Amino acid sequence: MPLTETFEGTEGYDYGDATEQATALWRVDGEVYAYPFSTSPFGIFVNNDLIAAAGAQSPAEMVAAGTWTWDAALVTAAAVAGNGAEGLIPRDFNYQNWQILAPIFNGWGAAPWSADGATCTMNAPEMAAAMTAVHDAIFVTGAIPGPGEAPDFFTGDAAMTITQISRAPLLAEDGFDWDLVPLPSGTAGDHAVIGQAAIGVFQTGANPQVAADFLAFMSNPENSARLAQFFPPARESLLNLDTLAPINPRLTPEQIEAVVINGNSTGSVIRGHTNFAEVQQTVRASRDALWREDADVEAVLNDTCDALAGLL
Repeated sequence: MPLTETFEGTEGYDYGDATEQATALWRVDGEVYAYPFSTSPFGIFVNNDLIAAAGAQSPAEMVAAGTWTWDAALVTAAAVAGNGAEGLIPRDFNYQNWQILAPIFNGWGAAPWSADGATCTMNAPEMAAAMTAVHDAIFVTGAIPGPGEAPDFFTGDAAMTITQISRAPLLAEDGFDWDLVPLPSGTAGDHAVIGQAAIGVFQTGANPQVAADFLAFMSNPENSARLAQFFPPARESLLNLDTLAPINPRLTPEQIEAVVINGNSTGSVIRGHTNFAEVQQTVRASRDALWREDADVEAVLNDTCDALAGLL
């Protein structure tokens, strides 16, 4: 159901407070069809103890020196892996959810398909370079745990994990020395990647206007502030330390500023697609061949685009 009229007509809603960048994925021809209640940039949680034990420089030091790159992050992860722990875990990837690698391949300027969704770009040079780096990190340097392994960063098993701030409560109060830093820069420069979840209203429901009115209530300024304790908000008025610091007590103001606020200001949302479930499964099936030591990365990516030809 189109929602713009309902949002604009709801007293006190302040429709313009939801940023254009945050709502872009859910708009068609100027009409919004869902409200993104969670707009959460990815960052990297760091185990400083494991990195120090491996004799490597901390990510925070590299951020300060301007040397925090994907190449440096993978070298650090490999050093920790060579010292008996695990390196870098793309959380929730599990060699199935390939889109979880977006925080990595976006650093190479790669994308799975063109902006209009019509053309597969998984076999573009940028994606080939990114996936070659990932493949080498798995099978050559050991920087990323291989298929079948299930280490957990939050129990102290690994040096780093790529995830969102909603995972911070998993950190033990008396655990290891940890940090949260932005994504490293890649060959395409600095970048931020945002994961989103949104709620829409089915036009064919029994009471679509009632549902739309409830969604407007749920996403008004007051209730968006309540939701912000779990999910970074889409509203510009709430993307500040006054809102986010008190409800994220495990994070420092500097971490919130660098990862959440700056990430939301500059980042791009992970690309979706029409009939994404089928697209996702098709890519996953074709990508299985990539997770072998002797994989031909470019050939696998070409096969992936061939498999997607009828779906995009």
